Amino acid sequence: MRRDLTPTDMLDPDLLQGVVRQATYQCRAEGSGFYLCDPEHDRIWLLATHNLKEIPWDEAFLRRVIDCRQAVSEMLADNSVLLAAPLIWQDAARGVLIVHDSNAGRTFRDRDVALLQSLADMTASVAQQNERLARMTAQFRTLHTIDVALTSSLELGRVLNLILEKAAELVGAEHGSLRQLDPESGKLVLKAHYGYGWTPEKLAYTPRIGQGIARWVAENRRPYLSPDVRNDPLNIVLFEDMRSSISVPLQYGQEDSSEPDKFLGVLLLESSRVAAFDQQDVELLEALAQEAVIAIQNASQHQKLRTEHEKRLAAEKWAVMGQAATALAHRINNLMGIVPVSSRETLRSLSKLEMPDSERQWIEGNLGRIERNAKFVLKLSDALFRPFKDSGPTARLDVNHLLNEALEYADLPANIEVIRNLEKTLPTVSCSLLLVDIFLELITNARKAMENSDRGRLQVSTRSQQDDAGMWVMVEISDSGRGISPDQMDHLWNMFQQSEDGLGFGLWWLRTFIERQGGSIECRSEPGKGATFFVRLPAFGGRQPEVEQ
Repeated sequence: MRRDLTPTDMLDPDLLQGVVRQATYQCRAEGSGFYLCDPEHDRIWLLATHNLKEIPWDEAFLRRVIDCRQAVSEMLADNSVLLAAPLIWQDAARGVLIVHDSNAGRTFRDRDVALLQSLADMTASVAQQNERLARMTAQFRTLHTIDVALTSSLELGRVLNLILEKAAELVGAEHGSLRQLDPESGKLVLKAHYGYGWTPEKLAYTPRIGQGIARWVAENRRPYLSPDVRNDPLNIVLFEDMRSSISVPLQYGQEDSSEPDKFLGVLLLESSRVAAFDQQDVELLEALAQEAVIAIQNASQHQKLRTEHEKRLAAEKWAVMGQAATALAHRINNLMGIVPVSSRETLRSLSKLEMPDSERQWIEGNLGRIERNAKFVLKLSDALFRPFKDSGPTARLDVNHLLNEALEYADLPANIEVIRNLEKTLPTVSCSLLLVDIFLELITNARKAMENSDRGRLQVSTRSQQDDAGMWVMVEISDSGRGISPDQMDHLWNMFQQSEDGLGFGLWWLRTFIERQGGSIECRSEPGKGATFFVRLPAFGGRQPEVEQ
């Protein structure tokens, strides 16, 4: 019996009373009973009886009728006689209609067997149709709920997981996966999974060309129904206890599904039951797939618009701050540039005058402080202006090369061990040459965090990452230094968040610059356990070709 369907969903109690009454009359018996079975969960319900003061048979007799799947006649110890006929639908014994006569020597003839079996078959037909209608009502109600849920979110990851979860609920599946097609590599990339037992190895599995049910659906753009995957040469076994599967394509419209750009991916569901799915489930999942495609398209478009909006805001912020920083730096240079020169000239003039040593030392000390403070202000001005200097047009840059260059510039001491984990086939990025300053700033900060350690460790890693927005270059710079406290982390990216010997611009301009390039940066740290900075930059061209596995 399908999940969530009760016996009364399939057979009305009044109808059953009519059935057992007719069985008694037609077979000229004393009484009768009707049982409904759930072969999946090994359960039997007595739903109706007629003219029985007590039940003369036991459950073992019912089991024999169910197992042999044909009418059975049997004499009891008191010489009373039983005749039972199974109700067969969906290739399983789903019920038993039974009559009883206590007259000694009574036998049920072939006519009685035929009448009882005909009545059982008619009741099975009614039950099957009622079950189908009940399922359809529940499924259409679920489809409406799914439609509402899918339109309530524009977060792509949530939408994909919601599609898979609701699809599994719709057809009673225990396992499932949703894979999207990468148009460049042709891979079916796992985007959502459902059920238990998803190990890292199973999550990493990607169907190869010509192998697996999901790949067949992707190549043929048609649904696939497998009643018993153990006898299906297309099936790739990921979960040993799965027995049947159903899979449908995710594509824009059914009329012209041959166009590659209309195909998005594959939805595949599995069950531990043999023949758990039927053609009605295929039709329902195809209807759901159309809703899913619209939801995926809306979420993807929203994600692209949000990314572009964030990039545009970063560029506008960069431009406004650049104008303000340039004007302020220019004014500071004009006002303060003369101070160090004037301080030194004053010192030279004082050297020609006669005065007490104590007074000379006091004046020289004050002039020295004035010169140092002026140089600090000029350094501050240069730090403020430097990120906004025109570094020329963007170029295709090798991130691995820039990291090695930044490590060389940083001139790290011998007590810091440098570990490089650089992906050899890393895509290039289109970026300003200031990117090397970004890496140098992060490496320099890491070196400062490890200054009081006898031994330090700096790890620099790169890798490529593909998602719905395209291909990304990921950079991780990790140190074994003192770490960052939660209070410091709350204000880490603020302008003028000054470090022990910094000016308070480093991390602010660094993040602003990366966001302007369409990327992002974040930091994770625990006090005493070091810090790791994660930089994400869009790869050149957005998507990079990959080699089929």
